[in-house]
Amino acid sequence: MILKLFFSSILFIGATWQLMGQNFTANSIWEGKLGNIRLVLKVSEDSVTKQYKAVFDSPDQGAMGLEVSDLNITIDSLTAFSKVIGGGYYGAFNEDKTELTGEWRQGGAMPMLMKKVEKEITINRPQTPKEPFPYVERKVVYHNEDKSIQYGATLTMPDTNVNVPAVILISGSGQQDRDETLFNHKPFWVIADYFSRNGIVVLRVDDRGVGQTTGDVMGATSADFADDVLVSLGFLKKQQGIDINKMGLVGHSEGGMIAPMAAIKSNDVAFIVSLAGLGVTGMEIMQKQMKAFNKQLELNAEERVRSDEFIEMLLGLAAKHPDNEELKPIFAQEMQAWMDKQPDDFLMKMGFKGEEGNRNIDQTAGRFFMPWMRYFLKYDPAPILEQLKIPVLALNGEKDVQVTAAENLAGFERSLKKAGNENFKIMSFPNLNHLFQTAETGAVSEYMDIEETFSPQVLEVMLNWIRGL
Repeated sequence: MILKLFFSSILFIGATWQLMGQNFTANSIWEGKLGNIRLVLKVSEDSVTKQYKAVFDSPDQGAMGLEVSDLNITIDSLTAFSKVIGGGYYGAFNEDKTELTGEWRQGGAMPMLMKKVEKEITINRPQTPKEPFPYVERKVVYHNEDKSIQYGATLTMPDTNVNVPAVILISGSGQQDRDETLFNHKPFWVIADYFSRNGIVVLRVDDRGVGQTTGDVMGATSADFADDVLVSLGFLKKQQGIDINKMGLVGHSEGGMIAPMAAIKSNDVAFIVSLAGLGVTGMEIMQKQMKAFNKQLELNAEERVRSDEFIEMLLGLAAKHPDNEELKPIFAQEMQAWMDKQPDDFLMKMGFKGEEGNRNIDQTAGRFFMPWMRYFLKYDPAPILEQLKIPVLALNGEKDVQVTAAENLAGFERSLKKAGNENFKIMSFPNLNHLFQTAETGAVSEYMDIEETFSPQVLEVMLNWIRGL
């Protein structure tokens, strides 16, 4: 997801606990939410040392059993801190010790209420595939030409004696595993299972820095990720049972931007399916996402105007300064000059107040000088799409608030027509969000609570379109 890369995800990693406290019940479970991400704290007593120990679970991020480095429990408070991530939870008990009121501190501070529960809330994901599978599943590892990058992936192949079509799944922005795990959903596994049950080979790959895949992440751009796809394509082409004339790319979000970039570099790509891919510039996408995010801050009318001005100022600075690390301080200085003109209460809501605010300003400047962000803001899909002559299926959900359907599908249609492409199809789905879930509003905050991982209707549309090529 493109939004994920700009607004840093919270990651919980830790080591061991130390305890000081009294009147605290061991073997307890505490749950809270950081925005729309659940955090679970499990406290238990070590059978040998008789001291308390604990772990964090972040089930929506797939991070489980993560130990915490420092723990301090008193009669009226609990502090849990992780040295590895430089953050932790600081809370005060209510009278009967069933709730903790406090905040999560990691870079900034976020209010957080944790409640004692009897057991963890179970997450129902009915579409997650379950064995036995009527196809062959292989865990594979391969490398790029100079062996500098290793790729870990899963290959699912229909159990048949004939050569069949094959696709590579390409994830959205941020570091995703091969299942594109998001909020405990595994959409790429759902797609791979459905396709391979219906006669299509699927290769789904860990992104750089995730799982079994190595390679530079911080210095990489979408162009580098497109090169990764070409390596995967070369691997796929060598596998038995594949119709090498029917190998395609299925990309979600940024993956729908990467797929065309890879396709124009290879004659082996026979078709593309774009799931909420970019049809307009990266600058336009980022502007819309930032404004949508700021709407969640409960700003008044005057503050909304200031917020919009801030976004225009920030993106303007990004466009103004060239890709030079030495100019990062200038970027930060101009941001600070703008902040100096704003009211304190507005800056507080925006997270740009005090010592912590100064750090956030520096982090924002640094984020906008990341190679990925610089590349993305300058990206225009039109010159790429206008080169595509192969079949293209472009799909969006009409409730997508991250890559909005109307503008992006129109961009695909406009560019593909200009290319003289005679075999493309554009479709929008009224009730689907960015993850292609059936949604009420499409807001990111709904992703976790929706049981559906991926619309069966869209699965069927993709399958029938590929079969018809």
